[in-house]
Amino acid sequence: MAVHQLVPNFVMGDATSQAAIHLSLLLRRLGRFGEVFSGEVSPNLSSLVRPASQLRVEPEDLVLYHHAIASPLSGALLHLPCRRGVVFHNITPARFYEGTLLREALESGRAQLAAMAPFAELAIGVSAYNAAELREAGCQNVHVVPLFVEPERFSRERADRSMLRRLSGRGPLLLSVGRVVPHKRIEDLIALYRELLRLRPEARLAIAGGFQRGDQYYRKLRREVSGCPGVQFLGKLSHAELVAAYRSAQLFVSMSEHEGFGVAPLEAMAAAVPVLAFAAAAVPETLGGAGIAFTEKRFALLAELCRELLDDPRLRARVLAGQKRRLEELSAGVAERHLSAALSSIDARPSLSRRAGEDQGEGHPLSRGAGDGTGEGGRKRRPRVALVVQRYGELLGGAESHARQIAHRLSPHWEVTVLTSCARDHLSWANELPEGVERDGPVRVRRFASARARQMRDFNRLSRAVFGRGNDRVTEEHWLAEQGPLLPGLWRHLSEEGRSYDGFVLFTYLYAPTAWGLPMVADRALVVPTAHDEAPFFLDVFNDVLEQPRALLCNTPEEVELIERRCPRHARARVVGVGVDLPGTNAARFRKSHQVAGPYLMYVGRVEEGKGVGELLRLYRRCRARLRPAPELVLAGPSSMEAGGEGVRYLGRISERDKHDGLSGALAAVVPSRYESLSLLSLEAFAAGTPVLGNGASEVVKGQLSRSGAGAAYDDGDSFVEGIRRIEAERPAMRRKALAYARRQSWAKVVAAYREEMARILEERR
Repeated sequence: MAVHQLVPNFVMGDATSQAAIHLSLLLRRLGRFGEVFSGEVSPNLSSLVRPASQLRVEPEDLVLYHHAIASPLSGALLHLPCRRGVVFHNITPARFYEGTLLREALESGRAQLAAMAPFAELAIGVSAYNAAELREAGCQNVHVVPLFVEPERFSRERADRSMLRRLSGRGPLLLSVGRVVPHKRIEDLIALYRELLRLRPEARLAIAGGFQRGDQYYRKLRREVSGCPGVQFLGKLSHAELVAAYRSAQLFVSMSEHEGFGVAPLEAMAAAVPVLAFAAAAVPETLGGAGIAFTEKRFALLAELCRELLDDPRLRARVLAGQKRRLEELSAGVAERHLSAALSSIDARPSLSRRAGEDQGEGHPLSRGAGDGTGEGGRKRRPRVALVVQRYGELLGGAESHARQIAHRLSPHWEVTVLTSCARDHLSWANELPEGVERDGPVRVRRFASARARQMRDFNRLSRAVFGRGNDRVTEEHWLAEQGPLLPGLWRHLSEEGRSYDGFVLFTYLYAPTAWGLPMVADRALVVPTAHDEAPFFLDVFNDVLEQPRALLCNTPEEVELIERRCPRHARARVVGVGVDLPGTNAARFRKSHQVAGPYLMYVGRVEEGKGVGELLRLYRRCRARLRPAPELVLAGPSSMEAGGEGVRYLGRISERDKHDGLSGALAAVVPSRYESLSLLSLEAFAAGTPVLGNGASEVVKGQLSRSGAGAAYDDGDSFVEGIRRIEAERPAMRRKALAYARRQSWAKVVAAYREEMARILEERR
C-alpha cells in the first residue's frame, strides 16, 4: 500500500508543508512508499512536490489529505479510486476574524470536514484536541500522530550569525514566534511586555513571524508599541535566522488563544529557552507538564513570573530539565510508532470503496514480492541481495565502478540484483538507458526511470543557499530531491517487494536512492557511504543513512574518523576497502596508440571542476614554467569542462586496457580531488607499479600515500613541482612499494568482509 499525501498549497516555511515532509520521513522509516502532491506548487519545488493533477493511484493505495479550508482538493479526494484519509491540523475559530472575509471560510471549514468524514477510512489528528474534533465531525477511525521537532536543528551552531548580532543587547530578550494574526493575541504579549518594563527597564521584545505591512491588525499593533522601546517585528525568518532568534532569547512567550498543536514551544524547548504559554486549545497537551502554562492573562503577575525565570537560576534549570524530558516524549520515534498504529488499523481491511461495491476492475492489487525470500524452512540457496546505486555500467571511476566490482565479485556467493537508474550522465540523470531488467554477466540489473532531469544551474544556486548553514528539513529534502536521481519506481519496489530480498547493499550516502531508500530497508541493509569531507556530508538529511543501517562498510580509516566526528551515533563501522587486481600491462602499446613519446603524468576519471581538474590544470601551467623539460599531462575520461593547454593531452573516454597500460607507463598518476573516500585511481596506479602525486588537502589520499610510501602529496605550486622531482628521483623504490601495497589490498579479504556482514544480518533475521 503506497501512502501518498495531498497538500492544498505547499509553501516553504508553512507548518502544514513541514508536517507533510515530516510524515514522508516517518513513512520511509516504516517501509512505505509515497509522494507528496499539491494543488499549488512553486516551480522551484517541483522536484520535491508534484502537482495534484499528476497523482495516479492503485485501488489499495492510501491518500492522506491535509485538510485546509476552501480547497477544491477536498472534493477531488472523494473521487479518488483508492483508500482515503484526512490529516487534520485544526481550524481557527471564526470569532477571531469578525468583520473579515475570512470568517465565512472558517465557518465552512468544519462543514467541509464533516462532508469528507464518511469517505475517510483513516483520520489523523496532530493532537488529541484535534482528534476530538475529527470524531465530532463524524470520522470513525481516528488516531493521534503528534508533530515533532528535530532538536539538533536548533543548536547554536545552526544559528545565523548576522541575526545573532542583530538581537544581541544589554537586556533580556522575550521572544514570540508565529504569524502576526489575531488569534495569536500579540496585543496581549505587548501588554505583558509593558508590565515587565516596570520591573526590568532594559528588557526587549522580538516578534518573529510573517505579516503584511498594510494589514489592519499589524497597523493596530504598531500603534500599540509606539513609544514602547525595545520592540522588534522580525517578519518571516529563514530557519537559521529563527534558530538565532531562539538562541538569543531568555524567555519564549505565547499568548495564542488557539493552537491545534503548537510547534513553536517545542522549537523553543529544543533551543533551551524556558517556555511560558497560555493554556488554550492543544497547548497543555503539547507542553505535557513542561514549561509553564497559565490559564489567566494577569499581566502584572506574569511579568513577576518572567522576572523570577530570568533571575532565579535554580528555577530556570528545573524548567529546562522538564522541557528536555518533554522533547524526548515527542520525538520522531514516538510519532513513528503512532503512525504505524494508524496505518495498521486499515492494512488488513478491504478498502472502503470495495466494501461499498464500487467497481475498481480486476488485477489491480499491488505485488507484495515473491514470498518471504529468507531461505527459511531448510532451503539451501544463495542469499538474494539487492545492490542500490545511482548509476551502473561501464563507467570510469568513482562509486559506480566500486559498486560494479562488488556486484561481480560477490555474484558467485549471492544472487545479486542491481537496482539503479536509466542514467549515463550524473549531472542531468537523463534517461538514456532502457527501463526494465537486463544482464551484466552474472549480475541482474533492474533500471528505473528518473522522474525528472536535473538543471545544474538551479541546483548549484540552491546548494549555495543550503551549504554551511542551519536548515529545516523541508529545505534539505528539497536539496536532496534536486540532487536526485528521483526514482519513484525504485522506492515503490523497495516498499512492495523489499521483503523478497534477504539483504541490501546501498552505495554512496550522497544521492536520493540511498538517502530515501535506506530507511525503507534499514533492518537488513549495509551502506557503503563513500563519505568525504564535503559540504553535503554535514546536512542533517543524511542522518538516517549513517545511523540506521546494520553496518557501514568504509573504504579507509580516515573515512571512519570523519563519520565519527560528524555523527557520534553512527551505525557500527568497519574498514573494508576495495580489492585491486594486478593486471598485465603494456606501456609501449599505450604510447604507440596515443602518440605519447616522453614522460607524462596521468589522470583518469571525470574531467570536471568537482574532481579538482581545474586546480590541477592551473598548477600544471606553473609547473611547466619551472621544470625544463616538464612531463606531459594526460587526461582521460568524460569531460564537462575545457581541458587543454600547452603540454596537456585530453584523450576522452578510454578502454580499461588503455587505462592500465597508460598508468603503467606514467611517471606518476595524479589524484587532484580534495574529496575522496577511497581513491580507486591510486590503487589502480599502485597495482601498475606507478607512484601517485596526490592532493594533500584530502586526508584519504594523504593516508594512502603515507601507508604505501609510494608517492608524494602537494598543497600548492611549489609542493606540486617538488613532488614531481621527488618521484623522478625515487621512482624505482616507489614502484616496489606501490606493488607491495597493492598486493595487500586483497579482493579475497574484501569479499569475505561483505559475506560476513551479510551473514550476520541473515542469522539475526532467523
